[in-house]
Amino acid sequence: MEFGTTTEEMAQERTALALEILEASVFDAENNCSMCSRREPPSPEPSITGWIRCDSCNRWFHALCVEMDTTQLEHAQNAPWDCCLCKA
Repeated sequence: MEFGTTTEEMAQERTALALEILEASVFDAENNCSMCSRREPPSPEPSITGWIRCDSCNRWFHALCVEMDTTQLEHAQNAPWDCCLCKA
Protein backbone atom coordinates (compact mmCIF):
# COMPACT_ATOMS: atom_id res chain seq x y z
CA MET A 1 0.00 0.00 0.00
CA GLU A 2 1.41 3.39 -0.95
CA PHE A 3 0.11 6.85 -0.08
CA GLY A 4 1.43 10.33 0.52
CA THR A 5 2.34 11.49 3.98
CA THR A 6 1.22 15.11 3.98
CA THR A 7 -1.62 16.02 6.33
CA GLU A 8 -3.98 16.45 3.37
CA GLU A 9 -2.96 13.16 1.74
CA MET A 10 -3.37 11.28 5.03
CA ALA A 11 -6.84 12.82 5.56
CA GLN A 12 -7.85 11.78 2.05
CA GLU A 13 -6.56 8.24 2.62
CA ARG A 14 -8.44 7.94 5.94
CA THR A 15 -11.63 9.17 4.26
CA ALA A 16 -11.22 6.72 1.38
CA LEU A 17 -10.66 3.83 3.81
CA ALA A 18 -13.64 4.85 5.95
CA LEU A 19 -15.88 5.02 2.88
CA GLU A 20 -14.65 1.64 1.66
CA ILE A 21 -15.39 0.05 5.03
CA LEU A 22 -18.78 1.74 5.25
CA GLU A 23 -19.77 0.64 1.74
CA ALA A 24 -18.74 -2.95 2.50
CA SER A 25 -20.67 -3.09 5.76
CA VAL A 26 -24.08 -4.66 6.09
CA PHE A 27 -25.79 -2.22 8.43
CA ASP A 28 -29.14 -0.70 7.47
CA ALA A 29 -28.23 2.77 6.18
CA GLU A 30 -31.84 3.94 6.38
CA ASN A 31 -32.28 3.08 10.07
CA ASN A 32 -28.80 3.12 11.59
CA CYS A 33 -26.36 5.90 12.40
CA SER A 34 -23.44 5.99 9.98
CA MET A 35 -21.11 6.97 12.81
CA CYS A 36 -21.94 4.33 15.45
CA SER A 37 -23.93 1.85 13.27
CA ARG A 38 -26.70 1.62 15.89
CA ARG A 39 -30.35 2.60 15.92
CA GLU A 40 -30.05 4.04 19.42
CA PRO A 41 -27.20 6.38 20.35
CA PRO A 42 -24.35 4.73 22.30
CA SER A 43 -24.79 6.72 25.46
CA PRO A 44 -26.23 6.35 28.93
CA GLU A 45 -28.23 9.50 28.17
CA PRO A 46 -31.90 9.18 27.20
CA SER A 47 -32.17 7.29 23.92
CA ILE A 48 -34.07 10.12 22.25
CA THR A 49 -31.72 12.17 20.10
CA GLY A 50 -32.12 14.07 16.89
CA TRP A 51 -31.04 12.68 13.57
CA ILE A 52 -29.31 14.56 10.77
CA ARG A 53 -28.79 13.47 7.17
CA CYS A 54 -25.77 14.54 5.15
CA ASP A 55 -26.80 16.55 2.11
CA SER A 56 -23.90 15.13 0.06
CA CYS A 57 -23.93 11.38 0.77
CA ASN A 58 -27.45 11.02 2.28
CA ARG A 59 -26.16 9.01 5.26
CA TRP A 60 -27.94 9.45 8.62
CA PHE A 61 -26.25 10.34 11.90
CA HIS A 62 -27.32 10.73 15.51
CA ALA A 63 -26.78 14.36 16.51
CA LEU A 64 -25.06 13.02 19.61
CA CYS A 65 -22.57 11.01 17.51
CA VAL A 66 -21.53 14.07 15.52
CA GLU A 67 -21.37 16.11 18.74
CA MET A 68 -24.19 18.51 17.87
CA ASP A 69 -26.15 20.28 20.55
CA THR A 70 -29.81 21.21 20.03
CA THR A 71 -29.02 24.64 18.57
CA GLN A 72 -26.48 23.24 16.12
CA LEU A 73 -28.89 20.48 15.09
CA GLU A 74 -31.71 22.94 14.43
CA HIS A 75 -29.39 25.10 12.33
CA ALA A 76 -28.07 22.09 10.37
CA GLN A 77 -31.61 20.85 9.68
CA ASN A 78 -32.46 24.20 8.10
CA ALA A 79 -29.30 24.65 6.04
CA PRO A 80 -27.04 22.47 3.91
CA TRP A 81 -25.00 20.10 6.11
CA ASP A 82 -22.15 17.77 5.15
CA CYS A 83 -20.91 14.99 7.40
CA CYS A 84 -17.30 14.53 8.47
CA LEU A 85 -16.74 11.96 5.71
CA CYS A 86 -17.82 14.40 3.01
CA LYS A 87 -16.00 17.40 4.50
CA ALA A 88 -12.62 15.66 4.54
